[in-house]
Amino acid sequence: MSASHRKYDIAVIGAGACGMTAAIAASRQGANVCLIESGSRVGTKILKTGNGRCNLSHTPIEGSEYRGSGDGRIGTFLKTFGVDETLEFFGSIGLITREKDGYIYPYSEMASSVLDVLRFAVKDSGADVLCSVKVTDIIRSDDGYNLQCESDPDEKGKTVNSAYHASKVILCTGGCADPATGSDGSGIRIAQKLGLKVVKPLPALVKVTVTNSRDLAVCAGVRCKGIVSVYMGDGGSDMSSGTEAVASDRGEIQFTKDGLSGIPIFNVSRYISRALDGSVRVRVKLDLCPEMSADELVSFIMGYIRNGCSAGDISTEEALAGIMNKKINTYILKSTGIRPSTPVRDIGRDRIVKYADAVKMLEFDINGTYGFEQAQVTSGGVDMCEVDDNLQSVKYPGLYLAGELLDVDGPCGGYNLQWAWTSGYLAGKSAAAK
Repeated sequence: MSASHRKYDIAVIGAGACGMTAAIAASRQGANVCLIESGSRVGTKILKTGNGRCNLSHTPIEGSEYRGSGDGRIGTFLKTFGVDETLEFFGSIGLITREKDGYIYPYSEMASSVLDVLRFAVKDSGADVLCSVKVTDIIRSDDGYNLQCESDPDEKGKTVNSAYHASKVILCTGGCADPATGSDGSGIRIAQKLGLKVVKPLPALVKVTVTNSRDLAVCAGVRCKGIVSVYMGDGGSDMSSGTEAVASDRGEIQFTKDGLSGIPIFNVSRYISRALDGSVRVRVKLDLCPEMSADELVSFIMGYIRNGCSAGDISTEEALAGIMNKKINTYILKSTGIRPSTPVRDIGRDRIVKYADAVKMLEFDINGTYGFEQAQVTSGGVDMCEVDDNLQSVKYPGLYLAGELLDVDGPCGGYNLQWAWTSGYLAGKSAAAK
């Protein structure tokens, strides 16, 4: 039998974090496994995680941190293979980890260490690794599944077709985020072809753009601590002041030339993507001084003006230099109609109140995101109703789905990689056990 028609117990499609974990778990159960990757090498996306340090998990993780159609079930999977089991798994393949403020990294603080131990563990498991092979179709047969594949063009530019057979298949192709690493949505298209329910994939953990970007450009590059809150309303109608935030997060906010970035923005971006996709108006409010109330901020500024600079020629811009970043102050003063050069002694309490309110509720209308090209994860994917508690398809026995392909996404901080390890291991072990 030729290599291109070899039969396997289990075919794992997608050799990212989830797929490699699934292949190792299945091979440990004695299964004959092939790991199929469309790219020229395995695990390329791992190298980009955690700014190259690979924040591979977080402690604690309970399951309630995740969103999507499976947000009520993730805790069950984590009870079987959670953070402790993940650290034990990585220890078994030679990785030492360290934890800081709940964030778990490889001891080397190099993402390449995580990729290397996974690569070596896959090799040691005996699994066949097939790179530059793209699965285009999965066809059910009497004794499993036939995989229709395309390999990279040969020297003459001709695409080479191939076929493989497996008794079981684990689909771990990822979502649509960062397509340059191979997460191009191909697995979602295969799932749709099989008739599985798919929640529309949208960018998550991604920068957002604002409508008044021209004025905001002055703040490009500024970073400041604060609270991000997301508000939504219908179409172009005004949102009342009593509207509750649909999502909020706290941390370092980054200003770009046309929008907002930083971990708190990333963590609320899934809600923004879904609202904008539904033509719902989205507004973000930033509290850039969460340690003080607006009244406390006004009292502080007024007290300083009375006791510190009322007799001098100090300008409003100079008087407020100790409150906010200079560029942020320039933006706020312009947006509130206060001239920076006005002597502070001529600024009344009403204008200071206006300034303080802007610091506490700096508002931006959001008109988009940076898209899948810069997204770290996908919101949406195959609906969790399509898989059982072993991550096996309820419609296709022997077909398992795991990782970002499923409609599960978490915040920054190792949560999405934890889902990759958890779902990959459980799918691999379950497929081999049966």
